[in-house]
Amino acid sequence: MNEIFQNKYWERDKLKTRRSPQHPVVSAFVLSKIKEIQKYIKIDENTKLLDVGTGNGFYSFQFEKLCDVFAIDYSDQMISANPAKNKKVMDANNLEFPDNEFDVVFESCLLHHVEDIDKVIAEMKRVAKKYVVIAEPNRNNPLQFLFSLKKEERKSLKFSLSYLRKILEKHNLNIISSFTHGVIAPNKIPSFLLPLIKIFDKKIPILGLDNIVICEKTILPSS
Repeated sequence: MNEIFQNKYWERDKLKTRRSPQHPVVSAFVLSKIKEIQKYIKIDENTKLLDVGTGNGFYSFQFEKLCDVFAIDYSDQMISANPAKNKKVMDANNLEFPDNEFDVVFESCLLHHVEDIDKVIAEMKRVAKKYVVIAEPNRNNPLQFLFSLKKEERKSLKFSLSYLRKILEKHNLNIISSFTHGVIAPNKIPSFLLPLIKIFDKKIPILGLDNIVICEKTILPSS
């Protein structure tokens, strides 16, 4: 899977009808995960957060209610649809920020679309002052596994929680917590089912729809 293919995928017309960040199902999907993340790290009005691969703003829309957000994505179409106040088209391989610029650097469903995962994680770590948070599909969930058979999603077939932990540990990130979470598919669940589905939208061992890994940036002693 090459970068040109991914670019065409994210600029296709079909995405213009994607659910907005304000959609009740999308909001429920995001807020339950932010609530879990906040159990481990403090996010308030003094927090600077970078949302990498922000898309049309599922997460940045909600984070912006809590903290100072900058949203970036390489898709013009996605950034145009994103309601974030501070946003820019940018390549995650080369983040245009100084070292240690953001208290929290966050990504959702980006890594399984990039060519060089290590490069993106290294850049996220570089611009993070304290925390790096990763949210990716869980290949051990049967529905995610089936979805991952699509050509543009196929890289996520290896995205187990242990796989993500191994990559992040390789980058000397200290893992504070890692878990699988949720049953809400934000673009698929009908709104009328939301009250029932929300009951089960929480940490689920092994089979949650998504992997969440919360890391702390550590400073290695100089030799």
